[in-house]
Amino acid sequence: MVRAEEVQSNLEPTYPSFIKALVRSHVGSCFWMGLPGVFCRAHLPNKDTTIVLEDEYGKQYEMKYIAHKTGLSAGWRQFSVGHNLLEGDVLVFQLVEPNKFKVYIIKAGNLAEVDGALGLLNLDAPSKKAEAEDGTNHEASARQPRRRRGSSLPLAIVQKRRKKSDQQKSTPNPECLVEQSENDSEGVNSEVLEGFKLSLPDVQFKDVDSFSNFHIVIDGMVVNSELSEDILRKYYELCRSQNVFLHENLLKGMNYKLIVGIICETVHVADAVRACKITTTREEFETWDKTLKAFKILGMNVGFVRARLKQLVGLAFESEMAMETQKYVESKRNRDCADEEISNLEARLLELKEDNRRVSAEIECLKPKVESYELKFQEEVTAPW
Repeated sequence: MVRAEEVQSNLEPTYPSFIKALVRSHVGSCFWMGLPGVFCRAHLPNKDTTIVLEDEYGKQYEMKYIAHKTGLSAGWRQFSVGHNLLEGDVLVFQLVEPNKFKVYIIKAGNLAEVDGALGLLNLDAPSKKAEAEDGTNHEASARQPRRRRGSSLPLAIVQKRRKKSDQQKSTPNPECLVEQSENDSEGVNSEVLEGFKLSLPDVQFKDVDSFSNFHIVIDGMVVNSELSEDILRKYYELCRSQNVFLHENLLKGMNYKLIVGIICETVHVADAVRACKITTTREEFETWDKTLKAFKILGMNVGFVRARLKQLVGLAFESEMAMETQKYVESKRNRDCADEEISNLEARLLELKEDNRRVSAEIECLKPKVESYELKFQEEVTAPW
């Protein structure tokens, strides 16, 4: 999901876009792809139509868009199977034309959420000294291809590094902090580890007495303007509930846009948890938890949201009523699939009726001519020898 956030942040902002994490119903059973209702109402037609999905290689797929259900049906299966989409994959949809999406596919893998997040760290940012030395060659270097981002540390090293960094926080003597940091760097590339030092906020959240005084500071830069007021206010409420800046322990060296993306996605997940129902699938809960787990490893304070998720999963799937609930959800899903199939058949029936009317009109138009030709033919047949 974090990798998808970076892909989306690099897209042309004039074309609206959204991110969709795939669950089992998207790639199995009835192959139905539900789209965000708010996005559809704002940017897509309010009646059924044909939507084109274009993949990263330019191949296009046509499929049926059901307006009142805000989702894709006929044709989605071909796209899903053709790209071997699996549960856990993430898609970035960009509306490049009124009825056409460009789709970017981020495949899931082992620890996909975590590795994707770590792989986006800005570990090879040039030092100020290097920038000064290269200042005279700025124009020439601008034409050179961008240097590849350094590979991320293995998960075990990151967790070990975080444990040591937490010990640094609890040590009051600054000299001890420096000494401990130097010891931690032994045997590991210092340039890489520098990107993993914890960053402490200049202001403690306890000093923030209102929303108007709430500022998200990253490397000395206030990034409030990068967030919508709605997201900013919701993030403030989340921080206020824990009386801390949730991002204060994020690993240092991360691109500020990536941090903004993590904040946005944390708010989105929290909103989704608040809006979930007894019919919410286990796959959706697992997707949210995987995202939060990745953010937690990067240092985001999301443990309280994960705790609520665990509690809700227990109520929904492990309580006495879980079996009846799951049976209800499965029956409802089967009914939705049946309704979709009926809609497809009804649409096909309308097409056949239209074809029948067209052919009937052609028959009525040609009938007099054919009857006239047939009469002349019979006259010739019965003419005297």
